[in-house]
Amino acid sequence: MMMHRSILSSLRLSLYLLVLGAVTLSRAEGNALPETIAIGLQTKQAAVRLSGLAPILLSAGGQDTLPLPANLPIVCTGKNGGIAVQDANGIPLYTVKGILRVAIDPAPPATRERTPDAPAPLPQLRLLGPGRHYDGKPDRPYRGYFELLPKADGITVVNIVPLEAYLWGVVSSEMSPRYPLEALKAQAIAARTYAARNIGRLSKLGFDLDDTAACQVYGGVFSEDPRTTRAVNETAGMVLTYGGKIIDAVYSSTCGGFTESAEHAWGTAVPYLQSVADCHPDVAAPFTPRPTDEEGWAAFCKASRGPHCLQPKWANPEVFRWVRLLTRKELETSLGLNDKIGTLHNLTVLKRGASGRITALKVEGTTGATTLEKELAIRKALGGLRSSAFTVDIYRDDAGVPVVFAFWGGGWGHGLGMCQVGAVGLADEGWAYNRILEHYYTGVKIERR
Repeated sequence: MMMHRSILSSLRLSLYLLVLGAVTLSRAEGNALPETIAIGLQTKQAAVRLSGLAPILLSAGGQDTLPLPANLPIVCTGKNGGIAVQDANGIPLYTVKGILRVAIDPAPPATRERTPDAPAPLPQLRLLGPGRHYDGKPDRPYRGYFELLPKADGITVVNIVPLEAYLWGVVSSEMSPRYPLEALKAQAIAARTYAARNIGRLSKLGFDLDDTAACQVYGGVFSEDPRTTRAVNETAGMVLTYGGKIIDAVYSSTCGGFTESAEHAWGTAVPYLQSVADCHPDVAAPFTPRPTDEEGWAAFCKASRGPHCLQPKWANPEVFRWVRLLTRKELETSLGLNDKIGTLHNLTVLKRGASGRITALKVEGTTGATTLEKELAIRKALGGLRSSAFTVDIYRDDAGVPVVFAFWGGGWGHGLGMCQVGAVGLADEGWAYNRILEHYYTGVKIERR
């Protein structure tokens, strides 16, 4: 049955503002924690399908509202700078100019209330359809509410959610819930700190952070787990500070032996992002002294000994040490430099950071040469290596032309800040969350805000 706009008179603007005012996005001012955070879930969407596990309200910038029953799939498409809403059969329900807000109805009419013996519906919204490439879940429930932003290239879907509820979906996505609780607590504090420091990072796109590893992986309700939720709740409000200010608590999967320094990774020194050995400070590191030349780093990248981030009990050891074989043709395709340098002939390390990650790599060909700089750019150009902490062996034919490049590498990610797998190893050895964090972030304090 088509729902006409006459229904809208049942809920006035004052009620709308009263209900949704409690979840209005608040920005972090100074060192205050934000109450809510805006997470980009999808961009450039021709159509967005969603529903509510409880009755929902559609809203047009506070001007009017349309209540809809639970579990009713709706399809949202862009129309004349706004959003048009239809049901699954294509029947028009609602059209707005500008942003469409979709929220759980806080007070559904009695005619749609549950029977006394029925379980209460979960107050969650669902995105319907194909999931992200890394989770494969077709229908994804979220807390908070949605804002659908009409843009020239399609619809952007934003989830505005309380900060602590956001962290329930982050910690369980960034770390396995089976990890030791102290490691999960360390992750919760690091994730909260990162979110607070980076509020508004992607504001040009219409949200604060996205839900991928480019910011922090956020899986919504589907990814939540009692153990990671406990870690978030037991550290509620805790953040890392340096000199009284919330730090940029970046972290990566596996450092490979040494964490990186901000000076080498970003070109600017940051006092709390120093390179540290991934081991107990009162024992010799497995790789001491730290390599100082290419021969030493080659041995480091091929070493079988491991610090805390070699944790076969908890994590895949292939992220601690790995090898990747690429043919010259594959590498030339990935580099895309044939017009500039001709046939690929050699790769020469010009500069490494404190963790062994390469920050400048010379690429030589038969007609020219160029230099790749920065850790992420280097590993992307070389076919998506796990990190730039590698040494390379080149196998050539009888004429000296490269045939295969063998990359022997260590770690996964940029190596800055906390090593997640290393934190698991430390927790497994009895370290508390505060000691773990103070090991990876130099000179910080843990404060509750």
